[in-house]
Amino acid sequence: MSEKELSKQTKRDCFNVKDSGLNFVLSLIIPFLASFALAILMLLFKLNDTAFEKIVNLIFTPTTFFLIYFIYCKKTNINVFAASEIRFKVNWLKCLTVVVMGVTAVLLISPFISLVDYLLTFIGYNPKNELPYVMNNGLKFAIGIIAMAVLPAICEELLFRGLIFKGIQSKFGAHASIIITAAMFTLLHGSLQQTVYQFILGILLGYTMHYGRSIVYPILLHFVNNFVVVLSSFIYTLNGIDVNAPPIFVNVWDYVLPVMLFVLAGCLIVGLIYVLQYVDRMETTKEIRIAVEEVSEQISVEVSTEKVSKKSKKLESAEQNNSIIISEDKKLTKEEKLYLFGSIGLSIFFWITNTVMQFFGL
Repeated sequence: MSEKELSKQTKRDCFNVKDSGLNFVLSLIIPFLASFALAILMLLFKLNDTAFEKIVNLIFTPTTFFLIYFIYCKKTNINVFAASEIRFKVNWLKCLTVVVMGVTAVLLISPFISLVDYLLTFIGYNPKNELPYVMNNGLKFAIGIIAMAVLPAICEELLFRGLIFKGIQSKFGAHASIIITAAMFTLLHGSLQQTVYQFILGILLGYTMHYGRSIVYPILLHFVNNFVVVLSSFIYTLNGIDVNAPPIFVNVWDYVLPVMLFVLAGCLIVGLIYVLQYVDRMETTKEIRIAVEEVSEQISVEVSTEKVSKKSKKLESAEQNNSIIISEDKKLTKEEKLYLFGSIGLSIFFWITNTVMQFFGL
């Protein structure tokens, strides 16, 4: 049987570096090109500058990410549940830790980001803080939660932590892969203003995925992060507060406090990551104990030779297929280097181009 026939018959339960690089390229190019087509359609149907256009624009990019992820996995015959660690059974201690981590990141790091934004104005960069959708009633708030919190959390995490991170991890290991994926996540946003916070958030999402061992946890963290921002914007709008008002820095304390809060946030978040790691160890220990008990019970039961033979053949076939997809050698192949570093290079180009355009107000 040929390698192609074997890979078609057996679903892949893991991603590789090529998958990561290729999907990152697709996530850069397809939404960019599709947005032009969408803008033309809006003009043709005279829907530009309407509430409908704003809602469509909000859900368009995350939906595109999901389609890229889903269609790619379908075409390459990948078992998305196994490859992306989609497990709906959750540990509530992990969930609580992730929620606290998300709230801590937003509330304590945001003042430091405001300071960074203020300092950027001295070099001619004028970042905007308002959300692209104004929420002044309950219905618009509900739409805002779905469009700016739920959809981005699910779609971006499936693509980045569920596919790109898992593929890179096969060659770079967990910690290096978390940093690389966070950098790619930051570059994709294409904004100097978002660089610091998105990179920090990307690292948190990576460790949440690594120690959570389920895509549910980074999705939850991403949702909490976005939800707090959406909720804050909604409250400010109802109270007539201008969210885009420039921050005021008058005395030394105005500069020192954001830095102190940032350091405090760093300490708390590192501690929460260790808590997540500890809870994961406890959960793993419990799983191992249950597995040992099950094996002990199976040993005491007579197992037919035919069943063992079938299981062995199935395992052998799966291992053979996975060996085709991912080499045990940690060195990157030329093809993997092309896809990974080529995609990162392209994202850097887009980031620089977008940043320059923002400097000139284009």
